[in-house]
Amino acid sequence: MLNHIKNNSFMFCIACLVSIGGILYGYDVGVISGALLFIKNTIPMTDTQMGIIVGAVLGGGLLGTLLAGPVGDYYGRRILIMGSSLVFILGVCLVLLAHSFVTILCARLLLGVGVGVVAVAVPLYVAEMVPAHDRGKYMTFFQLLLTFGIVLAYFVDLIFTPSGNWRAMFAVVIVPALVLFLGMLFLPETPRWLVANKQEQRARQILQRIRKSATEAETDIQLIQESLHQTEGSWRELLSRPFWLPTFAAVAIAIFNQLTGINSFLQYAPLILKNAGIGSDLVTMIGSAGIGVLNFLCTIIAILFIDTLGRRPLLIAGVTGVMISEIYLGAIQYAGLSQAAIGILSLIGLFAFIVSFAIGPGVVVWLAISELFPTRVRGKGIALCLFFNSLASTLLATFFLPISQALGMSQTYWLFAAFTFVYLLVAYFLLPETKTKSLEEIQFQFQKKQKLLTAEVVDG
Repeated sequence: MLNHIKNNSFMFCIACLVSIGGILYGYDVGVISGALLFIKNTIPMTDTQMGIIVGAVLGGGLLGTLLAGPVGDYYGRRILIMGSSLVFILGVCLVLLAHSFVTILCARLLLGVGVGVVAVAVPLYVAEMVPAHDRGKYMTFFQLLLTFGIVLAYFVDLIFTPSGNWRAMFAVVIVPALVLFLGMLFLPETPRWLVANKQEQRARQILQRIRKSATEAETDIQLIQESLHQTEGSWRELLSRPFWLPTFAAVAIAIFNQLTGINSFLQYAPLILKNAGIGSDLVTMIGSAGIGVLNFLCTIIAILFIDTLGRRPLLIAGVTGVMISEIYLGAIQYAGLSQAAIGILSLIGLFAFIVSFAIGPGVVVWLAISELFPTRVRGKGIALCLFFNSLASTLLATFFLPISQALGMSQTYWLFAAFTFVYLLVAYFLLPETKTKSLEEIQFQFQKKQKLLTAEVVDG
């Protein structure tokens, strides 16, 4: 019993430390929303350039996700996370030195590389360390701290709003980056990566430390070995016929998670609220901070139910709520109300959107993506998903202002609602329930389902 408690405590500490990467991700997504109001006072920019600066961190994420898979497979998950921390620190240093559009753009791109790497590395590390029955709980730590990072960014922006010191807004993220880098010096490599790289004895020692018993550790070793024997670990294998169904499902979820408009709403929250009729810069920042806090609290609630209600019900319920919220946000523009009333109703609609996203897509997407791929190609699979996730997010962040100006906010909300409806169909028909299943069992489940689909096509 004492050993079980000790193992759980060690696993909890590992998940908490590694998931600090979520703070780095969330902070870089959220900090620009407030900093953007003041950067243009120091560095003159057009609306197009502002959109590019907002999207740059996500554009850099494209490169980061492409690098993360191969680097993580070759050097290990632990080294990958340490490298992402250093990239964040270098990016912030460049922000502090920026005095031109080109320099701030390069800094945001570098921070984006860190975002892309950490988005792959942290879910990958946690998924390969924790036992199946606790994976949902620990995997959602990343999303929880991501939402905390957004909250932290909004409050730091709020603190520095009176002075307009946007460089200080960015500088704060150096602290969690240093904590993550130093902490990873003391954590082990994942057993799954060690077995895949012919270090079985070391993997066994780590598993014996983090599992309830030697028997459970040995069972995990055997499952990993069995999975590795069935895959080759190449990009060609990832895209081959045996894996097309989980790969398609994971990529679709990654893309449509962004096409809900979540990052655009978070990054442009102050501008959206101000244009909707909410007053001064300070008031809009307070409203944005409220959105961040709500996102954080609802994520905690979702974590409490992820391993009991399951991934699929939460995702379907959350996506449905997101779609309804966006339809409502578009409709109130035609209600014939005063600008102030529309501003308040818009804030309520954004709150409903955030609640729905947090309890469903916000928590489930990272977990689902990491669970759908077999061990040997998991790094490449997550990298592929995060690449398309970052691509969709970058395009939306960059073109959100031109799209909303061309279509109007009502039609923009409805466009996102249409994307969300497709997301709902994908989640309902393609996503299996994966709670308490081992990563290998999920792989076998997809193979069985794909054989049935193939048989139906042939018979048809």
